[in-house]
Amino acid sequence: MVRTSTAEKYNYRCPACGDGLRQDASGKGFVAHVSNRHCQFEKRQRDDSGSPAAVRVLTGPLLPDHEPTGGVRVCGYSERGIFNALLYDIGFSLDPVAALAGLLSLVCVPGAAVDFSGLEGAEVLVEQSLSDFGDADVILLLHGAGWHRVVFIEGKVKPSQRSSWTAQSAWRDFQARRSGSLDSSNLFTQLYHKVRFISTLRKGGVGALQQGVPFPACSTNELRKLGSNPVVLRAARMIEAYASEAFYVAAVPDSLSNLIDFYAGELAKGPADDVTEWDITGWGFVSWEQVEKYCRQHGLHSTVRTFDFNRGQIY
Repeated sequence: MVRTSTAEKYNYRCPACGDGLRQDASGKGFVAHVSNRHCQFEKRQRDDSGSPAAVRVLTGPLLPDHEPTGGVRVCGYSERGIFNALLYDIGFSLDPVAALAGLLSLVCVPGAAVDFSGLEGAEVLVEQSLSDFGDADVILLLHGAGWHRVVFIEGKVKPSQRSSWTAQSAWRDFQARRSGSLDSSNLFTQLYHKVRFISTLRKGGVGALQQGVPFPACSTNELRKLGSNPVVLRAARMIEAYASEAFYVAAVPDSLSNLIDFYAGELAKGPADDVTEWDITGWGFVSWEQVEKYCRQHGLHSTVRTFDFNRGQIY
């Protein structure tokens, strides 16, 4: 059995096993699983006096207004605003592990069947510097029963002055090297840097990253180092404990169908040969449209409000 309030919060989907939940038509304060009667989540629990305020499935806009608020409302701008709202919404939710696992279930990693349903906990690093290997929008250090994984998420948004943003166009910019070398702000350069970071970390640990990693001549820096900043080193040591299995996720304003075609086509063919040690094992994607839909369905209000405030700026 699952409490009615929990069922409403997770849109009648069990946050533990993912099975569908029945409606509480009788008002007893609890509901049953549709098919998995063996799930022990919230067994023998119920809402004593009806269901407390339900978390609504948000379909309309939550646009901020100019009227004074009785509390403090925070709304961030563009890409960083979305990431901050999303991760804090998840971190302070009633069941943050289930909320994060649900979000990760949206990620597609072509050629791999990745299951995050056994997630037990996570450390989340936001805008973490990795020195010469670039800043990471999000680093997730995940653990479950018998496994540890690191997930790098690099996000891109569609600025309001542009009509669209596609992975294909970003890839062509990466290939073109319009400044004569790989653009460090390009999505694929950023992911490539994280791949080389993890590869070196696995082979030689943090010390090898500090000594320096040779990069190809097409890079803006042919010897990339981790440096000696104590916070960066602390993050690298944390990542090292999770580095045996790594994923590199692009959160982007492209359509799901475009992303599927691009990852199976142009990305799979790879770049020019001078981009050495190129490896797309563990590369995946999620669209911002999927993320917004998930937030609306699961009542992540601050993130929905940030999406609405930034309408036209994200995707």
